[in-house]
Amino acid sequence: MMDDCTGVESKPLYGHSGTVYSLSFSPCRTLLISSSEDGSVRLWSLLTWTNLMVYKGHIWPVWGVKFSPHGHYFASCGQDRVARIWVTDHHQPLRIFAGHLSDVDCVAYHHNSNYIATGSSDRSVRVWDVLNGNCVRVFTGHKKPVMCLAWSPDGRYLASGGQDNMVLVWDISSKVMIGQFKGHTATVHTLAFSRDGEVLASGGLDNCVKIWDFQQVVWDIDTDDIGMQRGHATISDKNYLLSDYPTKSTPILHFHFTRRNLLLAVGVFSNS
Repeated sequence: MMDDCTGVESKPLYGHSGTVYSLSFSPCRTLLISSSEDGSVRLWSLLTWTNLMVYKGHIWPVWGVKFSPHGHYFASCGQDRVARIWVTDHHQPLRIFAGHLSDVDCVAYHHNSNYIATGSSDRSVRVWDVLNGNCVRVFTGHKKPVMCLAWSPDGRYLASGGQDNMVLVWDISSKVMIGQFKGHTATVHTLAFSRDGEVLASGGLDNCVKIWDFQQVVWDIDTDDIGMQRGHATISDKNYLLSDYPTKSTPILHFHFTRRNLLLAVGVFSNS
């Protein structure tokens, strides 16, 4: 844990025996979950700074964890090719989502908590119904593993990025790709929509942050300005890039938009 004013470490949390790959705060900001190479997910109290629970359903490294927007539930995914839904006060998973053919690299909760999306090394994106465990959408278009996902604030669209250096945007209702953003020269590792949904930020291993005009994408779809009709997967080559922010030598690993619509980016500085 870091102090957001000084950047100084304030509290270390010890427990995992391997690399920690993912973290997620609960909506109430009193709990934290972490996933690790050791195959476990741990629940931490930010009030007592202790480990409350260890979840051991995965048998190999757990690549990602994500709290439900309404708390109490969280999702995990890993090298064992499945995603799981957990409740914080029980050590057994409530749902197991199986269908991917390779590692499940990332997971994202829909804002209504009724669906989760998963991205996999099998190059597909799947949307699952949390209530019955069924896969309700399968999106294919990436040419390499999918590393990150982000839901638009209105829940109508899902963005995905991967090792093919591309960002793809999917319309959930019509089941088609509505955007294909090219420009990164290395793996896209993180995505985030602004809180008003007007822009989409992407960052990756090319030491660069890119800001895309997502509001214009939606406008073009609704007005057919680029000749694309709903239900047809014709993608325009129109450039939606608004800004490009290169770093000196820091790959971008994670994003977060603050309530003031400021973008926080996290990476590992390299002086080589």
